[in-house]
This record gives sequence, C-alpha cells and structure tokens, in this order.
Amino acid sequence: MNSKDDRNAKDDRDESEPEGALRNEDPSEPRGAGGKTAAAKGAGEDPPAGGRAAANDDDRAAADDDGDAAAADDVDDGDAAEDAKEPPAARPRGPSFWDILRDSFFTFDRRTLGFTRILLGFFLIGDLFRRSWAWSDMFADIGVLPNHVNLWRPQGGGNFSLVNAFSTPGELWVLWVVIFATYVCLLIGWKTKLMQVLSLVFVTSMNGRVLLIENGGYVVHNLLLLWTCFLPLGDRFSLDALLASLKRSRERTADDLNDRTTIDDPLKPVSHVTVLGPVLLIQIAAIYFFNVVHKTGPAWKNGTAIHYVLYVDRMVTPIVADIRDYAPNFLILFMTKMVISFEAAIPVCLLSPVGRAWARRLTMVMMNVLHIGFGMTFVLGPFAWALCVMSTLLFGREDWEIAARTMRRAHRARVVLYDPRSPGAVLACRVLKRMDRFGLLTFEASSSAAHGLAVRRPDGALGAGAEALADIIAAIPLGPAVAWALRLPLVRDAVTAAMAAAHRRSLGRALGVRIPERSEVAPPPAPLRLWGRKGLVALREIGVLVMFAGAVNQAAVELWVIKNRWKVPHPEETRVLAQKLRFLQGWFMFSPNPVMDDGTLVVDAVTVDGRHIDPFTGEPPNFDLLHAKSFGYTQIWCDYFARIKLPANTTYRDAMKEYMYRYPERTGRPEDAIVSGDVYWVKDWNPKWGSTESYGEEREKLFSFQNPKAQARAEAEPGQPDESPAN
Repeated sequence: MNSKDDRNAKDDRDESEPEGALRNEDPSEPRGAGGKTAAAKGAGEDPPAGGRAAANDDDRAAADDDGDAAAADDVDDGDAAEDAKEPPAARPRGPSFWDILRDSFFTFDRRTLGFTRILLGFFLIGDLFRRSWAWSDMFADIGVLPNHVNLWRPQGGGNFSLVNAFSTPGELWVLWVVIFATYVCLLIGWKTKLMQVLSLVFVTSMNGRVLLIENGGYVVHNLLLLWTCFLPLGDRFSLDALLASLKRSRERTADDLNDRTTIDDPLKPVSHVTVLGPVLLIQIAAIYFFNVVHKTGPAWKNGTAIHYVLYVDRMVTPIVADIRDYAPNFLILFMTKMVISFEAAIPVCLLSPVGRAWARRLTMVMMNVLHIGFGMTFVLGPFAWALCVMSTLLFGREDWEIAARTMRRAHRARVVLYDPRSPGAVLACRVLKRMDRFGLLTFEASSSAAHGLAVRRPDGALGAGAEALADIIAAIPLGPAVAWALRLPLVRDAVTAAMAAAHRRSLGRALGVRIPERSEVAPPPAPLRLWGRKGLVALREIGVLVMFAGAVNQAAVELWVIKNRWKVPHPEETRVLAQKLRFLQGWFMFSPNPVMDDGTLVVDAVTVDGRHIDPFTGEPPNFDLLHAKSFGYTQIWCDYFARIKLPANTTYRDAMKEYMYRYPERTGRPEDAIVSGDVYWVKDWNPKWGSTESYGEEREKLFSFQNPKAQARAEAEPGQPDESPAN
C-alpha cells in the first residue's frame, strides 16, 4: 500500500469519534508497530470493530505483502505518524552528591527545632530554680562574693556578667522574675528570637558571675544557648508560628477551615539548611572524643573508675550513697566500660555518612542513657541535662514520620460542629486547624451546635460540652495525655458550665474577637523584604563560622592533647570570642583518672554564747568524713568549697568571712553571732577496689578568723562564756 492508500484509509474513519476512543488505549502506554498498544499485543487482543478495525486489516495485509515498503511509506507519511508517537519517558534523576551531603549534615527539621525549644524552655526553668536556693548567697552583696569584690578582683579574663549590675537581694529577685518570664516566653515560643538572645545573655551572665562554682556543665550550658541562637526555634509548635499563620490566612467558612495548605509559611519549609549543621555535629563529637582521649589513667583502663567516683560524697546523691556498697564488682566494671564505649562511639555515629538515620538514633540513645545516669547519680549542675536537650537536635524527618504513624489513630477522627455566628467558636476552629497535625478533624458549620462547639463521632453520635472538647483535644498530637482529665466528673461539669456561659454571653465578642469579614490569604512578601531576609541569613551563616573559628582556636590552646604537643597562638580576637561569655572547649571530665579522694570544707565557728557551729550547715562541725553518706550538697556549694580552698583563690576568703559573720541575719537569732573560728579542709581517700571503707582521713587548716564586732559585743555582755576553738 502506498502513501495515498494510507491517507484514504484514514479518511474513512468516523470523525465523530475521538482518536483515543477509536484506539481504546492509554496514550501513556508504549505503542508497537501497526498502531496497537504494547498491552494489546501482549494480550493478543484486536482493537474494537469499526472504521479503525478495517484500516488495521488493510495495514496488516499490506504489511504481509510488502512490509519493508509499508514501513518506508509510514516514515514518509510524516505528520500523522509523528502525532501518534509519544515522547520517551524521562529517566528519573537520582540525588546528587550535594543533595546527599546537604540532607545528611546541613539540614534540620523545623519540627525538631520546635521540639528542642520546648525542652530547652523546661530545662532553663528547672536550672533557674536550682540556682534559687543559693540565689542571694552567690550573687547578692550579702553573699560569698559581692559584686564590688568581683569587679575589683575579676576571677577570669575580662568575663562579662549582667548580674554585676544587681547588688541587693531585692534587686536580684526582680532580676529572677525577669529571667523566669524570659524562659516562659521561650518555652511557649513568643518573640522567640528575642527570647533566645536574652536567654543566652542571662545564662552566660549567671555562669560568669561566680567562676568559683563553674564546671564543665556550665560551659555546655553556654554552648547550648549559643548554637541554638542561630536556629529558628520558633517556626514550629510556637505561639509565634500560630499568630503568623492566623494572620497569613483568615478563614471564615468551613471550606476554608478544611483547607490545610495554608497552615505553614511557604517560605519556611520543613527542612532548614544551615552551615550550623556540621558545626554542631563537630561540637558534640568533640565533647565526647576529647573526654575519651584524656581518660588515660589506670582506673579507666582496668575498669574500676566508676567505683572511685561513687564514693565522692561531696558529689554523689544521697540515694546512690545508700546503695553503692551493694553494687557487685561486675556491674562496676560493666558501667566503666560502657561509659568509655559510649563516649568513643558517639563521635563515630554522629559523623558517619552511612546509615545516617539509625546512626543518629543510636547516638541519641547513648547520649540520654549516659547523661540521665550521670544526672541521677551525681550533682554535676546543668551538664547532663544540657546534653540531653542538645541530643534532641538529632531528630530527623524519618523519626517524625515514624512518630506520626505511631501516634495517629483514625478512630479519634471527629467532625467539629461550630456556630458560624460565634466569633469565639470560629477562632477556636481556626486555632484547632493549626494544631490538628494528624488531619483528624473536619469542620462543619452548624448554627445548632451546643455551646457553640460540638462534635459528631464516626458512629453519628453527637457530643457536647466537656465531652466534645475532650474528643477534640484527643485528636491533636499529645492530646490524649490531657484529654482524660476533662472527662473526670467534677472537671467535666465545670468545663461544660464554663462553655455554656461563654457561649451564652458571647464572651468572644466581648473580648474583641471578630469573625473575619472575608476569607483571604496574605500576599507573598515584597521583593525588598525577601532580599532583606536573604541578607540576614547570610549574616547568620557568617556569625556561625566566626564563632566556630573562635571555638576551634580555643580548643587548640585549652585541650591537653593539643597544647602539650603544639604551641598554637591565641589571638586577642578569638580569645575574646571564647572567654568573654565563657564559650570554652576544655573537655577532660574525670581525666586522666577519676577523683580518688574526697573532701569538704568544715568551719568550726564559735558563737557569742559559746556554741560551736558550722555556719554553712547550721549544725555542729562534723569532721567524721570516713563514715559520711553523701554531704547532700548542691553542685553550687560542692564546687564553691572545692575552689575556695585553693591557694589561687585566697583573695576571696575575706568575702567568705563576711558571709559567715552575717549568719545571725540569716537565722534571725542574735545569739548566733560568730566571734571566731577556724576553717578546715577535711579529706580522705576513697575505698580501694574490692572495699567499701574509706581511709586516710586528714585535716588541713586553711585559715582562722576573728570577728571584732562580735567579740566587742561578747565582752560588753557579762556572763557570756569566752571560748575559742583552741580551748
């Protein structure tokens, strides 16, 4: 058949039928010779009868007679044949090297950042309360180190502390309230970036105010606040994100409420890419790597290190002190090896490009097992809990997907019925839409909804009042943890009555809540604003690199394994970056050997009525260290006693004396006035391996003191015994 015959056969088709209907095929399927689809050829089926079938019969006959000529004619036919051809499917492109590198090391999930912010807020509030028991003792002018002493005799290399501006206990408690309010705002995510910066300033100021109580935990605390300051912790699970979403999209109808595409800011996708990713991984890895490298003592090598640490009574908690004698040797050996193994494995898992998701999960498990154990065993200040919070930054997209699949329950799905005339009900639905991350709530306008807000369950039953509210809360993430409380008898009745009263009195309208006049979505930001954001992002990334350079230089001049081998210069610029706010890098906890001796400060002071008392405990001085079962100190007093005994800190002992002289002001008993006394450092050696008995108790006299004012008072009041420690 020639080209003309082909064209005549095509003209015989019923033009009233579309070409796809005649072919009875999916255009996306590959076509074989003669116009049949590959699927039809494989199944041995003929195309439908009709004009197209006749044309195909002619084509097959011509092909049998002269296949080669027909093929040539088909090629020459041109337009019709070309139109029938489908373009070849594009081969999917795999991820590039940069894609893998970016997703593995440079990316944070914004949900992770929001979750970390919540835990960070709780951690900061808990740490503030930890300090509260010694708030005035440490920071006020009536404490162990008044600010005028700290300013005239700086403890560090020009460290900065905002707390130096507050002197009296009253001023400091006002500061406490301000710090507490800042932490609460950070917890809920209101003005998040500002609160992040303020929290950094407050934490570093408190930590830098009295360096006599600083330890490695304070350094980790500082670094946690520093690095998270460069992260957008308020983009998810925050009041900022909620208010921005409400402002960006104003829903009025049920269709608007059921549209979930406007919940999150399109300019802030789930993945947040920043150079801080590898920096933070290197920082965490360095903490553990250098702690392992510096543990070169025999107690770590033979597995007995934990035994000695458990008998440091100034650091161990009372519960551990009561049970440590019963710990079998094999358990001690196992825990020592576990600590070393975890600290060695964490850097490898953190930086491993292979099996990233599972490596990060293993890292989180090891970090939390390690530090929850430390935190419950010893008084180390913020060390353990700061690293637990830092570990949450390792949560990835895969982890959130698993969590969502695990927590989502389809049987909790509800239809929320709301009164479209009630401003309060509409606002509640707009907020619930943004909290419903599992997509279990569907909104439906109903002017007959009880109390303005009700639910319809999957079985068609209606719920109202507290029962409806409990169903709604149970559908949102973590809601079941609190929804049960609304179903308690007294609570249920009270909540239902409150909802009825609020709806009856139009409480939302009375508070100024208004139903949006029309449904609208805010337009995208202007180009100038977008360029401004890009400029801020660039400055943020530069700031990360600058601080990282300072951290690397500080590590090079501070870590033993480096400074003992190479002389690294310490320029003033990088020194200021690290020292000013105490962003240090000295990682040698319990190195090279663990603490093998124990000691505490004991004051034998004499009151005006002749009693011997220790003004730090309020009890008679106790020199029996051998039979002690934890001193019950907080980290603050533990480190203060250990540091004030050092010869380098003798310049701060006069302030310590003044603090002891003010003992009757703290007790409210004039007879507690201190006349004189002696200060001792009492120490012993921890039990040898295989034993539970300490030995070698020693008593070192640090200094004596006399209180002229109290002595003059004692001499002016006859009948008072004149007794001194020597007597």
